[in-house]
Amino acid sequence: MLVALREYLSSPPNLLTALRLASIPVLWAVAMQGHDRLLGYGLAAAFATDLIDGPLARRMGCTTEVGSRTDSLADHLLATSTVAWLFILRPTFFQEHAAPLLGWAALALFTLGVAWVRFRRFVDLHLYSAKVAVFLAYTMAVVLLATSRFHEWHFRVAFAAAVFAALESLAILLTRADPDEHGGSIFLPTRR
Repeated sequence: MLVALREYLSSPPNLLTALRLASIPVLWAVAMQGHDRLLGYGLAAAFATDLIDGPLARRMGCTTEVGSRTDSLADHLLATSTVAWLFILRPTFFQEHAAPLLGWAALALFTLGVAWVRFRRFVDLHLYSAKVAVFLAYTMAVVLLATSRFHEWHFRVAFAAAVFAALESLAILLTRADPDEHGGSIFLPTRR
């Protein structure tokens, strides 16, 4: 087990993913102490590892199924934690945006459910539209945590991008017998 862990961590992209995973409990401690500004900066650093690990793995030619799954796990845990931190530390934001946030969450859960029903697993499509939506959502969350402010247009653009990404995911999940998890977009030809 230690040999496998040491081998996994010997890859710089996997080390970045592991650092993102390890940062989540630390960020929870920061959040529970009410240090929202520090949490915002920590979230920015954790998100930066997400921006770097995938392209670095592809550039170094060291992409693996384990690395991809671990990256997805880290992404989902960080995203879920971010929503919880915003709920705890910015309750007014949630009260003012409850309907779209609940709709967004319902659409995301529905998409996961469709993947589970069709393929008996969660399918992580790594869509470009989802990357844009995640970037917009995280930058808004970082600013909101670090400064207690955000721009309504930023929320609306992030929300629209997230809905588009979810609908694109649903279209792929419902129309492809074996979706390419690294295809990038339904608008691009499949690589198989």
